[in-house]
Amino acid sequence: MRKRRIAAAIAATAGAFMLFSTQASAITWEKDFATGLSPSSSGSAVWSYSPNEDASAAFQENGDWFFVSDNRADGFSGVAEWYLYNPSGTLVRGGTVWMSLGAGESRWQNKDFAEGYKLKFRACRGHSDGTYLEHCDSWVTTTA
Repeated sequence: MRKRRIAAAIAATAGAFMLFSTQASAITWEKDFATGLSPSSSGSAVWSYSPNEDASAAFQENGDWFFVSDNRADGFSGVAEWYLYNPSGTLVRGGTVWMSLGAGESRWQNKDFAEGYKLKFRACRGHSDGTYLEHCDSWVTTTA
């Protein structure tokens, strides 16, 4: 009887692990480059600044536009890192928007998010080949 309980507990743990690891690996990581000079819609935006203000990012809910700026000539790019969660709190998409045109440049990138989903994003600076992010702001939460 005891062996059956242990076996059942192990099976339940393995099943839960497989369920959660399958959900986590089900999203596709999106990597975009901000290239637009202005969004096709207007509206207010929510802002994020990296701690040393070497990068800034904003999200405009009207039209799902990211704004990314590289504010410092330091050999790094400005980056917006983001995660999108459905109304039940499950992570459904994630990615980065890079502004790799050099210091002092700012650009927009359009995304297409489901209405009413929760978006978390932050501004970072990153190595232009996409190998790592650093000097990231704390997460900003808004609605897509």
